[in-house]
Amino acid sequence: MLYGLRRIIFLAALLTCTGFASTSAGAPPVFRDTVLSPSTTRALQATTTEWGGPTVATDGETVTIYFSSTIPVDPALAKQWADFMTSLVHGTELSAVSIHLAPLTEVQRMCGPEALACYSPSGGMIFAPIADPDVGISAKGILIHEYGHHIAESRANPPFSSEDYGTKRWASYEGVCARTRSGQLFPGAEDIDHYMLNPGEAFAESYRVLNEQRLGLPLETWDIVTPSLYPDTTALSLLQQDVLMPWTKNSAHKLSVKLTSKARTRTVSFSTPYDGQLTLVPHQSGKAKVSVSLLAKGASVSTRAFKQAAGALLSRTICGQRSYNVRVKLTGKVKKATRTSVTLTVSTP
Repeated sequence: MLYGLRRIIFLAALLTCTGFASTSAGAPPVFRDTVLSPSTTRALQATTTEWGGPTVATDGETVTIYFSSTIPVDPALAKQWADFMTSLVHGTELSAVSIHLAPLTEVQRMCGPEALACYSPSGGMIFAPIADPDVGISAKGILIHEYGHHIAESRANPPFSSEDYGTKRWASYEGVCARTRSGQLFPGAEDIDHYMLNPGEAFAESYRVLNEQRLGLPLETWDIVTPSLYPDTTALSLLQQDVLMPWTKNSAHKLSVKLTSKARTRTVSFSTPYDGQLTLVPHQSGKAKVSVSLLAKGASVSTRAFKQAAGALLSRTICGQRSYNVRVKLTGKVKKATRTSVTLTVSTP
């Protein structure tokens, strides 16, 4: 699977060096990265010669970072990069990644001839250039983007893949599910026609923008994905929440209604701020025949009828719908003395 820009890379010359300095001038190469398979990751680990390892940053956090053996051993250089990583918006996932920095020529031998970086979800490994590939594309920006993929891989967004759709709050705000269903976005797409509509890339790029703004770094161009996914202030705020306070599971709450022969139908509503899996389980105090319908924009999307204490579960994938109604009613022959209380246990992202 490929991640990153799909433009062709033209490189007249490449100069490699250590540190954060730019290495060449002229037309910038294009950022393209890859996601490595487990077998490829194991092969690279077996053939790569490096120095480095767990490095304690200035703030006391430990970052696992390695350098190509072509780069002179320098503990100060390792700490410099470790400090850069801890300066990014991050969570505990930082302890589960190893970063491998090398001259671009070595990175491309590992990641592919047109790739500027690559990430292994199975191994939690990032391979990236230690120096800016060219004007307009920095080593820092590339590493931030790759780490964005690591963050997405480390977050939950059921029933969607965070790696392809982005994290829960960010993806919901950007309408990734609804825009995917309507054919506007293509999660995980790698082909030339749809690559720029891949929200997984937009998430990693949005993470780059967030950190460049926070750290006062130059804002690099937004040309990996469609401009329609360029993050506004709200998108960046929600992305930061997804990093610092990850969504982990649905929350449940209860709604209650009373039904009688005079009040046979009741309708209640609830909000659904995030996309994901909605479930609704009805219970009743009596033994009346009750119908429960889940409504979206006034139309029924799911209906269940029950006469026992507990009814069948209703389930729905929330995809852009920010609120639902539930209509509960007595059905069949209703006697004057018929009455029951129905409690709806609603689970939403």
